[in-house]
Amino acid sequence: MRRALSRARRSGSLALLVAGTSWSNGAAAQVFGPLLDSEIPLTTQTGRNQGVQDRAKPELAPVGLPLGSFRIYPDITAGVGITTNVVGAEVDARSDSFATIVPQVLVSSDWGRHALSGRFSYTGARYRWTSAKNQDGFLGQVDGRLDIVGESDVAGSASYRRTYEDQQEANFPVNGGGSVAVDQARGMLRAALVTNRLRWTASGDFNSFRYGDTVSTTGTTINLAFRDRDVYRGTVRAEYQTSPDNSLFAQVTYRRTDYVTTVPDDDRTSGEWRGSLGAIADVSSLVRVAGAVGYFRRSYSNPLFDSVGGLAIDVRGDYYLSPLTTISGVISRQLEEAAVRGSPGYFATRAGLRLDHELLRNLIPYLSGDYFTGSFKDVDRRDHGFSAGGGFEYTANRRWVLNLDANYRSRLSSGERRGPEINEFRAITSIKFRI
Repeated sequence: MRRALSRARRSGSLALLVAGTSWSNGAAAQVFGPLLDSEIPLTTQTGRNQGVQDRAKPELAPVGLPLGSFRIYPDITAGVGITTNVVGAEVDARSDSFATIVPQVLVSSDWGRHALSGRFSYTGARYRWTSAKNQDGFLGQVDGRLDIVGESDVAGSASYRRTYEDQQEANFPVNGGGSVAVDQARGMLRAALVTNRLRWTASGDFNSFRYGDTVSTTGTTINLAFRDRDVYRGTVRAEYQTSPDNSLFAQVTYRRTDYVTTVPDDDRTSGEWRGSLGAIADVSSLVRVAGAVGYFRRSYSNPLFDSVGGLAIDVRGDYYLSPLTTISGVISRQLEEAAVRGSPGYFATRAGLRLDHELLRNLIPYLSGDYFTGSFKDVDRRDHGFSAGGGFEYTANRRWVLNLDANYRSRLSSGERRGPEINEFRAITSIKFRI
């Protein structure tokens, strides 16, 4: 019983490494998601309560192809969609349609001990009238876990991907008219030592970000090389298991960000310390939370920027309303890197809810809503906005899955350096074939 949480965390963390960020928004039809995930991801899964999306359905799961002691899971997804504001314009918004194609191969070991897996994918998007928004995202990632003794292990991950920045984000160029590509190289090594009720976790990772040029709404080239940076993080967490499914922890993180620009005004090289206290616990028999609250302090090498400190929040909760309905919520607050010249960063606060309901065993409709604010340091600008949407996932059988996703998003901006106010409706329907 005592090992239930450790086993769930071990299997859940490897799944997070392979699958990447969950709670994705299919209507984006773009390769979005946080550039930096949590240093040591948290999971609410224990096996005691299972969310609608977490519940195993062996009769609908792909069987894959055998390859020695591995299994290969290939699939391909094709979709078509529409947007009412293709370049994120404040006035004279233009609609467009687009098509997507996503071939992918997952490889996973089938061993009693240790684990090795990989994910290789391409995400292409082509717009009918706005070629500057076309995208060619890709991902190559390998993850592994070496089981030492008992619940102690060492895990590692290496990946290289091309992702794209969401035009609704505060960092998107004010007059950007094309897609913004970000090439990210990542390496991670994490070790966990478990002794009775105490679990020690040490993690270190490196992330390199290189931004491609884009075009403005007037067709001129926008050079984004001033945003290129390398990020190094080291984290230690001490976690005490109070019961088979609950634990308390303390965590300390140091983060070093090195900008590669040669322009002094764009150099936001910094060092940051963050300490936090958190819990993975059952609030009741139907509510489970995982998260931490702490304080951070970031100091900049450039004398143009003052040190910044404040409250850091990273919390997720799941409400198991019934065996067929799950409501999930997230709240976060952190300091993000700014792309607005003259500002060292901005406080990004987000809150979101999602409801998943198993209408049929193979049909899951969902609703979601998010609210965000962005408050910039040293410049007069504040953003806030929301998104609301929904859709469904219909699994016809092991091979075919049909998805529909639609959402409406709105962003407002105020201040002397404000960004554009963007309203957009976006929808996509897709079909996946898998083996």
